[in-house]
Amino acid sequence: MIDLMTQSGRDALAELIDAGAVFGFDFDGTLAPICPLPDQVSMAPAIADAFTELTARLPVALITGRSIADVRPRVVGSPRWVVGNHGVEGMPGVDAAMLAQHIATSRAWQAQLAAAGPLGEGTFVEDKTYTLCLHYRLAPDQEAARAQLLARVAQLDPQPHIVTGKCVLNLLPQGSADKFIALERLAADYGGGRAFFIGDDDTDESVFRRAPASWVTVRVGSDKPSAARFVVPDQLSVRGVLELLLELSAGRQGDGAPAGIT
Repeated sequence: MIDLMTQSGRDALAELIDAGAVFGFDFDGTLAPICPLPDQVSMAPAIADAFTELTARLPVALITGRSIADVRPRVVGSPRWVVGNHGVEGMPGVDAAMLAQHIATSRAWQAQLAAAGPLGEGTFVEDKTYTLCLHYRLAPDQEAARAQLLARVAQLDPQPHIVTGKCVLNLLPQGSADKFIALERLAADYGGGRAFFIGDDDTDESVFRRAPASWVTVRVGSDKPSAARFVVPDQLSVRGVLELLLELSAGRQGDGAPAGIT
């Protein structure tokens, strides 16, 4: 991976801005730091200020594993698109019947997990309406907790598509959209097929692995291998990314002003 803050990164970003690309951002671990509990997460003031200004200049998409109802109050600024549940929720023209089926599937999983008895210490289920999230960050033995949760998930009917994350298992209905599919559609419809995406987790690797060569993909953190083209050292470095985008987009004020949040 190449350091995004090099001349190579600057040139790649400037080219995307000139091309009218869509600029996609993950939330947890990217725009906001990871916290022990999901409810504790919020954007730092410096990042919130820069992100707010950027959303007024460029077509910005927030693409997160959180539900829209959860993430929207945590986001400062007005991204043109807020896409939740890993791409399942919030896309233009979404199929209402498909969403209803996702809700039914998620409720069925919840009932099955509850019927199987309590989860282990430090683990809990987060209901995201269309998907479920099994957290084990607070477990005394995270590896044992992960194994226990995977065993529980193996008994679910229908079987979910599992997207792993940092001390979390995301359970998505089979055949549902993911972050790459969501961003690909937004880029095709609104960005001339071009896109930028920055994220920090295994859930973001679906974008990094499948991104066309014309996209700019950025991994937050170099602690593990990634298919991203560029990298920044840590979540605190995201402020520098936002400031660089603001510098390069100077003169484009108003281009990203939302026509209405989805």
